[in-house]
Amino acid sequence: MKLSISENSQDNHKAKRALAARIISAYSGVIRLYAFVRFKIIHLRFLEEIEQYLPDDGALLDLGCGFGLFALYMALCKPRARVIGLDINAPRLRIARRAAHRLDIRNVSFEEQDLRNWRPERTIAGAYALDVFHHLPAANGDRLLGDLFTHLTPGGRFLLKDIDTLPRTMLWFTYLLDLVMSPRDDFHYRSAGEWQRQLAASGFAPIYLHYLWDILPYPHILLICDKPA
Repeated sequence: MKLSISENSQDNHKAKRALAARIISAYSGVIRLYAFVRFKIIHLRFLEEIEQYLPDDGALLDLGCGFGLFALYMALCKPRARVIGLDINAPRLRIARRAAHRLDIRNVSFEEQDLRNWRPERTIAGAYALDVFHHLPAANGDRLLGDLFTHLTPGGRFLLKDIDTLPRTMLWFTYLLDLVMSPRDDFHYRSAGEWQRQLAASGFAPIYLHYLWDILPYPHILLICDKPA
């Protein structure tokens, strides 16, 4: 059965909770547990907020999509868009494709790419990165921001959900979790101000900063970045 979410749903939030549950059920074993945890860390309320800022049509990139959880979510919420998930991990992408097949989601695809070196080749309407950029060396991340800006259509939008360096206690909590989840990675955290300055240097304007507070002690920030029309 193909799932979709209509904008005029009488109970949109409830419907999206059910949607998230269906996505989680498309995975099995330990990956299902991982999916459940990821939907807790990036709260459904955060995803709804991120979703509302993305274009409804055109190509949308999910940078560092992993097992494809949020690419599937965005594809279901935006049936007129084409969501393209990018990740370096081929086994995770195979799992993502199987989940998309089980859910009959046809407006999503997955490509194996190393974001440290990847250069976009297509024009895109929008892109988003959820807790990915602090896993990239700063120089590679800065180059990627510039490339994304170049390939966005005028009026296109990039959403950067990442980690602030304050409060320090929250940063340390996030660091410990990152060590557990990605023990082989180096982490390159930046303050909200540093993110804003680099995004502005890449050409984005205006840039809106929004803090995402939750009961879990993560210093989430969301940067909503437009390419001038």
